[in-house]
Amino acid sequence: MRADETTLVWTLPSLWTNSFFFDYTPWLATAILVILVSAACWLPLIRGLTHSISQLTAATGAIAEGKLETRLSLRRRDELGQLSEAINRMAERLSGFVHGQRRFLSDIAHELCSPIARIQVSLGILDQRAQDNQKKYVDGVQEEVEHMSGLVNELLLFSRAQLNTPTTPLTRVNVAETVRRVLGREADEGARVETHVDERTEVMAQPEYLFRSLANVVRNAIRYAGECGPIVISAQEKDGRISITVADHGPGIPEAELEAVFKPFYRPEYARQRETGGVGLGLAIVRTCIEACGGAVHCRNRSPKGLEVEIKLPIAQP
Repeated sequence: MRADETTLVWTLPSLWTNSFFFDYTPWLATAILVILVSAACWLPLIRGLTHSISQLTAATGAIAEGKLETRLSLRRRDELGQLSEAINRMAERLSGFVHGQRRFLSDIAHELCSPIARIQVSLGILDQRAQDNQKKYVDGVQEEVEHMSGLVNELLLFSRAQLNTPTTPLTRVNVAETVRRVLGREADEGARVETHVDERTEVMAQPEYLFRSLANVVRNAIRYAGECGPIVISAQEKDGRISITVADHGPGIPEAELEAVFKPFYRPEYARQRETGGVGLGLAIVRTCIEACGGAVHCRNRSPKGLEVEIKLPIAQP
């Protein structure tokens, strides 16, 4: 091979390699351009999809928590828009079913009040006229009627609180004064109750709902832990809300049942006897009344033993 041919053979590959394979500038510019075009085309679409999906997730979560008035305002014409319309229809129908059930329960409880009252009056007259050997039977019937009356009253309060949840008027309520009213009615000589509530502490609530809620919680604490140590009622501000706690030194509740005790008619195993437990509506009424006031209620076990029920309500601004 001649020298000029050898030079040509080695020169052409070198030029090809240097100009095409090792010069990354055209390739890098092309890649950046492709990425920018793709981002400009796809980011708005992806952002719209993720925003719509987050709205759907938040709405379904709110509906699952019982906020059946939740509605979606997505105005899309794709599958997500159709899904939002389906969720709105589902929430509306669920709201109608639940409202009808609550209205039916309220009407039934209200209608039962009159015959029970007449039975109690008749039993009072019968007790006056009964002979000594008949009074024990009359007393037994009176006890059953009183139990039935208590159940109906609890049902009536529970259903009314549920029906009035969206429109419950809230006013300024003094917590210390409410606690004194509760202890005046629920205090027991065998239980020691300590209060740590500032006289100036006020919350936004419905006064009767707050009173009934605290009364039910304190009654449970006295019933199940009144002999185990002092029951402490306290109130303090946390994150712009007032936290009212009722803590005892009793046996507590199994961890698996801490949330279940707020369900209607649910009673733990140790509270299924009439002498030691109610009808299973006490804490359900507490949650319904507190949520109607825009608050929340939770319970947790204390260490080493005891139970603490916490009620959070909006603080009354000065």
